[in-house]
Amino acid sequence: MFRVLGPLEITVGERLAQPPGPRQRELLALLLLRANQVVSIGTIVRLAWGERPPPTARRQAQNCVGRLRRLMTDVGLSPKTIVTTPGGYLLKVADDQLDMLAFLARADEGRALAGAGHVWKASRRYRSALALWRGPAFDGVELGPLTGEVERLDERRLAVLEDCLDLELKLGKHAAVADELAVLVSRHPLRERMWGQMVLALYRCGREHEALIALERARARARFEPGERLLEIEAAILRGDAGVPERPGRLPADLPDFTGREEETGALAALLSREAGAVVSGEPGIGKTALAVHVAHRVNGSYPDGQLFASLRGSGPAEVLAGFLRRLGVPGHAVPDGIEERAELYRNKLAGRRALIVLDDVADAAQARPLLPEAPRCAVLITSRSGLDELTGGSRLPGLGGMSAGSVLPGLGGLADEAFRSEPGGMAEGAFRSGLGDATAGPPGSGPLPARPAWPAWAGMSGFGARQSRPSAPRAGLSLVELAPLENGPAMTLLAKIAGAGRVAAEVAAARDLVRHCGGSPLAIRVAAARLTAEPRLPVSWMADRLSGHAIPRTPRSDGQDPEALGWPAAEVLGLGYAGLPEPAQRLLRLTGLVEAPDFAPWVCAALLDADLAEAEEMAERLVEAQLLERTGPARYRLQDVVRRFAARRTGGDERAEALGRLLDGWLVLADQANGLRFGGGSGPPEGRWTPKGVAVGDPADWFESERPGLVSAVRQAAAEGRAEHCCRLAVALARFLEGAGHLDDLAECLRLALAANPQSEPGHTWAL
Repeated sequence: MFRVLGPLEITVGERLAQPPGPRQRELLALLLLRANQVVSIGTIVRLAWGERPPPTARRQAQNCVGRLRRLMTDVGLSPKTIVTTPGGYLLKVADDQLDMLAFLARADEGRALAGAGHVWKASRRYRSALALWRGPAFDGVELGPLTGEVERLDERRLAVLEDCLDLELKLGKHAAVADELAVLVSRHPLRERMWGQMVLALYRCGREHEALIALERARARARFEPGERLLEIEAAILRGDAGVPERPGRLPADLPDFTGREEETGALAALLSREAGAVVSGEPGIGKTALAVHVAHRVNGSYPDGQLFASLRGSGPAEVLAGFLRRLGVPGHAVPDGIEERAELYRNKLAGRRALIVLDDVADAAQARPLLPEAPRCAVLITSRSGLDELTGGSRLPGLGGMSAGSVLPGLGGLADEAFRSEPGGMAEGAFRSGLGDATAGPPGSGPLPARPAWPAWAGMSGFGARQSRPSAPRAGLSLVELAPLENGPAMTLLAKIAGAGRVAAEVAAARDLVRHCGGSPLAIRVAAARLTAEPRLPVSWMADRLSGHAIPRTPRSDGQDPEALGWPAAEVLGLGYAGLPEPAQRLLRLTGLVEAPDFAPWVCAALLDADLAEAEEMAERLVEAQLLERTGPARYRLQDVVRRFAARRTGGDERAEALGRLLDGWLVLADQANGLRFGGGSGPPEGRWTPKGVAVGDPADWFESERPGLVSAVRQAAAEGRAEHCCRLAVALARFLEGAGHLDDLAECLRLALAANPQSEPGHTWAL
């Protein structure tokens, strides 16, 4: 490889060579700077001798080229790497043979990934591009009139670095980049964008005072008046809203490739715009939460007073009410003890507001009823595996039929339906294949599908207007949407959006069989499609054949529990997705079944794998790509329940016990770190305890608040697993925060569990409690 991003070098395997004289270095640098372009003899002469070359200049230049060819032969390169042309010389290299070209290619790939919304992948690609640099470009080579081109290359590096840092800030890596930015602004004090990035990183780490000092340093050291962006950041910090990502538990991110459900989306959006409410019911993996979140994002502008989101899996209404009250401005110590008092205060706080409440994974009507808003200008959207007849009265939203039909690819819905009904290889199948090809406007697999058009205004549904009346509080009489499996067009479109339209167009019959075998389950289709994406040479027919005979039934199961225990063949699809993963990612998936927190940070993956943070995050992203793990926000992940149960059944014994020990160690080390920052003291983690490397809690109060569900779950899990020391130490570490923040329910539970688990050999724990 030719290396110019630093000192000029030629490397072949372990062999390293440098042109011995300045003239050869300058000539090689010129040929590399103009790689794959003809460089004239006149240009070479002017670079070496300026405007007054000696009479022998052309001959000397030719001799210099000859010496370069001999040098390349000595290190194992072909002398034909430098090609003689009628106009001069050309150095012929591929992108992977010249670090400059590799850098530019990777930077372009990073920009494309960022433009497509793949933030994590883009940041990794940018970092791989930046890793090629060893110092200033062409370091030690005098290029005279070409110096400007080299400076532009150095400028490109800094611009790529700034783009990368922006993405890493979006991913929540504030602590990781803050120190790097401190060094960068000292080296490049005139780069205002870097100053703004450092200020944001410091602020988002909880270092507000340092952030404001950095703004003053920017003015003093850079000797410029801050531009518009820097002034916006300063104003946002002073207001306390400098773009800090929202904490987990608010409205989750919408799926970027949400597909189908146009009728349901339109009907629910219209219903919610009229300040009504609905229950979305259906089997696990059918897409209830995805639809509810998608609709909530759609109607976001209609609810200026905000949206409250809570998952009730593993949580009671009293706990959710306490969280909602805090978000509505009630201090922790002012949250009432009783659930009725909390519900009354909650409804009083919502009075006069226009807010949307989204309640996910509600088990029964009794769990939801205290959380229903009284305010007539509020709306509620509930997801549940049951129809919650006590709240809906069995009243279904009119105009919605059985299977979810239609397609998000314009003009393909009817073709897809016909392809499903027709015989394989028939005219309808051919038309659908042709339609897919037209819709993608390129060869198979050549690019993303077109963006989904805006959902149509929902109107004209028979009987809808007559059903809209504002219910009295607590609200009942909600409309029911029974979410059916995806059928025909949407199922094929979802497969095409993930696996590639070209793959589906090339094997329409097999794709039809595949989505049939998946039973219209969006989760099953996503996992199957992700396996195909990961292995471009894998035929769609192979996946369909593997699932043949295991088709997912469309009849509802008895209780919506473990798919494997009930013989639900989605386990077969999950198994195929699991089998396509590398071993570390398989191990991570198995062990994520241990995590009882509603969502978790990348360090949790590091604890489960006993790996460094970068490796763990890479494996987590492999699971995201495989549709087996969801990214809920910057540096946050969660498992769907179906996948969690699938994973939990595949681990046990020493692997499970050791991973759980590291996970509980990690929670305890970080909780102790947060307490040390907040209250002082602390001597670091005890020897022998697993410690998350490169993880900083930032602002301790914010960290405790955002990680509270995971910490409390860890106390419960330690108690249930008989890990008394972890249970007691975690409860002690949490107690001061829970009491000070007014989380008295959690405090009481943690202390009760710790007292019950207190090991007789360590009575000091009881004293501490």
